[in-house]
Amino acid sequence: MPKDMAAISPVIDDGDEPHKIKGIFSSPAPVAPTAGPPGQGVPEARSPAGGVDGFDPEKIYWFASECGPDMVSLKRLDTNFFPVGQQALVNRETFFADYSLEPDLGYRYVTQRIVRGDWYRKQDLNVEAKIEYQMVLRIDEENIRANFGLGLAYLALNQLDKGRYVFSRLVDMDESFEEAHKHLFNEFGIALRKKNLFDEAMRYYGRAAELSPRDENIYLNMARAMFEKGDMESAFAHLKKTFEINQGVEEAKAFLAFLRKKGFEADDPTLRHFFFRLGTDPK
Repeated sequence: MPKDMAAISPVIDDGDEPHKIKGIFSSPAPVAPTAGPPGQGVPEARSPAGGVDGFDPEKIYWFASECGPDMVSLKRLDTNFFPVGQQALVNRETFFADYSLEPDLGYRYVTQRIVRGDWYRKQDLNVEAKIEYQMVLRIDEENIRANFGLGLAYLALNQLDKGRYVFSRLVDMDESFEEAHKHLFNEFGIALRKKNLFDEAMRYYGRAAELSPRDENIYLNMARAMFEKGDMESAFAHLKKTFEINQGVEEAKAFLAFLRKKGFEADDPTLRHFFFRLGTDPK
């Protein structure tokens, strides 16, 4: 792993919803042997000293995630910064009064693990990448980037059932995805297409298109997936959408030339007319 990775500036979240409360926080450890979250009456055993690097026995650590307009979900973290016990809920006013952000810990145990996982995956070290993503998901099971990375690692390892399960969760996840996530959906769509999982790929391309409806490359990838599936009408329909957005896409021109060389034409008269008007060398 590159030595300068540690120089990346610390952040508490992974860029998905910076306006929401999400990350590792702390509260003072009470004197009593048992205590729950500040402002709550739920008994909770105090964590022992001697944990991993960064653990302060004078503090209790929590993974906090905003779960409503006025509520924050808290999961107690043990000395290894993994969740233990039951989830607790506090209102925002109590949360801001009693809990403190721990940005260094959030970076070390969430963000940096995602960065390492992404780096491992790009080096085709998919077993190592899978471990990093799984460590993140033990803390934050809804982490978007970790879920995406884990699914890609599963596909690269030919663990297709596990990959499909992760991807089905992501498509149905109740998260506010943003346009910045389109490349993730697009990348996963490509990975699924390469494994001949065309229907799953189209679902992912569809989510990418929802996030960025004017991105011609998404529709070109959809056209390729439908061609490989053998659905030529859908392939031409998505290729038409590509050219409607941008007639200068060289990859789309090359793909259209390939289809024509192979003798493929659309059956639908509207599609045939569109590509006839487009000519042999669209500008």
